[in-house]
Amino acid sequence: MAKVYGVAIRKGGQGKSTTVAMVGRLCALYGARVLVVDLAQPGTTTASLRDLWAPVEHDLLSNLLLAFRAFPAGIAPTPEQARAAFTAAALPVRLPTQPSWSGGSIAVLPWDDALGDTAAFLHSERLLAGLIEGLADEIDLALIDFPAEGGPLLANALAATQRVIMPLMPETPALEGVDALLRQMAAARAQGQDITLGGILLTRCEPKNKRMYDVVQTIRQVEEVEGVPVSGKLFPFAIRNNEFFEQAFRYGEPIWERTSNPAHWAGYVLLAEWLLRDAGLGNLSHQRRGPALLTSDTRILDITALLMNDPELPLGDFERAHLLVGEH
Repeated sequence: MAKVYGVAIRKGGQGKSTTVAMVGRLCALYGARVLVVDLAQPGTTTASLRDLWAPVEHDLLSNLLLAFRAFPAGIAPTPEQARAAFTAAALPVRLPTQPSWSGGSIAVLPWDDALGDTAAFLHSERLLAGLIEGLADEIDLALIDFPAEGGPLLANALAATQRVIMPLMPETPALEGVDALLRQMAAARAQGQDITLGGILLTRCEPKNKRMYDVVQTIRQVEEVEGVPVSGKLFPFAIRNNEFFEQAFRYGEPIWERTSNPAHWAGYVLLAEWLLRDAGLGNLSHQRRGPALLTSDTRILDITALLMNDPELPLGDFERAHLLVGEH
């Protein structure tokens, strides 16, 4: 069964949509069949994939959900009901594959402007989980871009997610968003939901900014929040701040179309490989190609080396330091 990952934090501007789009593209490049679920207003993840978008007719995700508005709390569509609804709606949208994907693919349940209003008519928090399960034979993993606001869409995202990846700008105010999401995860676990924190990814980092070190130290000192383990969940790699992500999103294309320096997206390559291994697709994580084909001297921002004069290490040194040698 496909593993479902939520990319979430209860604060805007942390890099959720960038993370979903980048990891989705990279996992497909490695050969995985990826489902992207865009629940985050205003649909930035959907827009960021428009260079791949197929000119096909399809219904709205909001209408697909409304087809199950009579389902009471706790009830999910059966796989048969889900597949019938997908067929009727011509969803998910399947993006044209590229030769370099070697069998990988991206399918999207896209954001639409009616999703927010639709949520008010939904009674069951299990609709999205049932819909994703209906695609189990067609996907290897799912990525959900969580909504920033609460309500039925967030409840459905939480109920469908098994593992959370939390992007975080290294600024003290953003830690409030971490705490809020961890408490919601704890509430979901208390209701029997098997949801865990996969990791915290630092984004938009300035390597020599002292606040980055302070945030890292703060997170490391937190053992857990209401039963959700936190200490040790920081990924050792981080995403450096640069203007190329914004440019890529503006034009709906990957960052490697805006710059040839892989150091700008190398952290996402490492995240995609972690996710593939975590999802039981470790055989695919060895298949670096195209923009994922990093060289041993590609610079990696290492959060364990923040006190060094230059915390950006060559990939070869980073892999040796974190016992990743021999994985590729």
